[in-house]
Amino acid sequence: MLVASVQAAEPVSNAVKNQVADSMSYVDKLINFFIDRGPSLIVAVLIYIVGLYIARFIRDVAMRMMRRANYDHTVVSFVSQIIYYGVLAIVLLTALNSADFPTTSLLAAFGALGLAIGLSLQSNLSNFASGLLILIFKPFKAGDVITVGSVTGTVRSIQFMNTTIVTKEMRTVFIPNSMLTSQQVTNATYQDTRVVPFVFDIGYDNDHHKAIDVIREVMENDERIVNREMVEIGISEFGDNSVRIAAYPVVENRNYMQVFYDTMSSVKDRFDEENIDIPYPQRVVHIQRSGLDENAKPLSDMSQYVK
Repeated sequence: MLVASVQAAEPVSNAVKNQVADSMSYVDKLINFFIDRGPSLIVAVLIYIVGLYIARFIRDVAMRMMRRANYDHTVVSFVSQIIYYGVLAIVLLTALNSADFPTTSLLAAFGALGLAIGLSLQSNLSNFASGLLILIFKPFKAGDVITVGSVTGTVRSIQFMNTTIVTKEMRTVFIPNSMLTSQQVTNATYQDTRVVPFVFDIGYDNDHHKAIDVIREVMENDERIVNREMVEIGISEFGDNSVRIAAYPVVENRNYMQVFYDTMSSVKDRFDEENIDIPYPQRVVHIQRSGLDENAKPLSDMSQYVK
């Protein structure tokens, strides 16, 4: 009975011995690993810790510089994060390389992934980059009146992907940022004042000197016009049906549209008082009567054609 118990316990004892041996083998391997790689691992950890503080320092310095330059808050936050994580990525790769980690294959994998993402999101990345450039260089800002192609309106907001413009008709237009950096954009509020271009048509039978004096008088009496005492006025073109008189008063941005409407109304009233005609397009038709029956009745009398 005792012999049988001893024989039954031998497999268990052998299993325990094997497990202990395996554990000792793992411990030996771990000890050997730390002996062989310990210094490089310590250096990698130190590089990462020091690099973490360096990345934070560079981020804080960049944020202070951008705030002093009066950059938009969105730009400051976004660019500072890019700088921080960019420096941190360099630090991490340096630490892994110092620990003899194969970083070449890792960089190749991330490069291929980045290329695939870039090709699939090409248009979106273009809008994103354009939005970042707009926020950094600030060709316009929220509240400015800009013209892009045939769209004129007030900038409501500038996002990384698009810019929102509200027109006079209260239509909200979303313009991709790539369009704003690839074509001409007119910012009407970039300066404190702007020119209101006027063109007035008068008939060839009217006295253009009197018309110019009337326009000049209307503008001289408007105190909102900055250059009212020396407004540039003169004939700009001889049209098909009229003499065109141009005027270029300078006004403050906030008075632009109201001065335009008031001046147009005042000039029309004064032209009516001075009997100055504002012509409309017309066409003179000459009819050659050779070869026609002079005794024929007018076309209004159709009885000659009815049988």
